[in-house]
Amino acid sequence: MSLFGVARSVAKSTPAIGRHANSFFAITSPSSTTITPLATTIRSKHSATQVKRLFKNNPARLRILKKQQEGGGAPTANTSSSIPERVYPQIFQPTFLSNGWSAPPPPEVQIPNYPFLITRTAGKPNNAVGFLPVYRDVRVAGTKRTTIIRNVQGDIPAFLSELCAVLNLSIGKKKGILTSASTGKHGGGEAGRGVNSENPIRIRTGGAIEVNGDRAKEVKLWLAGLGF
Repeated sequence: MSLFGVARSVAKSTPAIGRHANSFFAITSPSSTTITPLATTIRSKHSATQVKRLFKNNPARLRILKKQQEGGGAPTANTSSSIPERVYPQIFQPTFLSNGWSAPPPPEVQIPNYPFLITRTAGKPNNAVGFLPVYRDVRVAGTKRTTIIRNVQGDIPAFLSELCAVLNLSIGKKKGILTSASTGKHGGGEAGRGVNSENPIRIRTGGAIEVNGDRAKEVKLWLAGLGF
């Protein structure tokens, strides 16, 4: 037999390997039509230990599950039962300038006797009417924004209750208003963060009221509408 004939005999007796649809198969011979698929194993991106650590026992997931078990369902930031109702309605429609100043109500508007009092800033030229003492506070490289209310006098709990009703805020998960004594010497609150979504209001040293978030425009509109 010639060399060419030997090569043809070897080619006929050797199975051909092909690829189809991302799986390997073997063709034994032209006379046989049996296709034998080869076993393939698809490996997950994460091992079983990684899945358990990253997803099943993740600390954030465990905290959420704990809150759901304690509260009997998905946790909510605010509930209607924890938000007080508003007592004092608006008596005046204020107008604000671009710098945040608003004129007090005219003399014909009768201002009720509120249990609390907000005094405007003083020391203006020609005894001009000052600004409402509401300020924005930005900390932590601009990532933490709060609202500061100063010059609050009188019944502070009544003021805070009305403030919560206007801003639709709950009293907090600690069932009370945070103070400088309860938030530590640095005023940081829990884990050094001060006010947050769970405890949105606290009384700072000196009597100033701090509210979580930038709510200065809403607070000014509310106070001016009461006649302050």
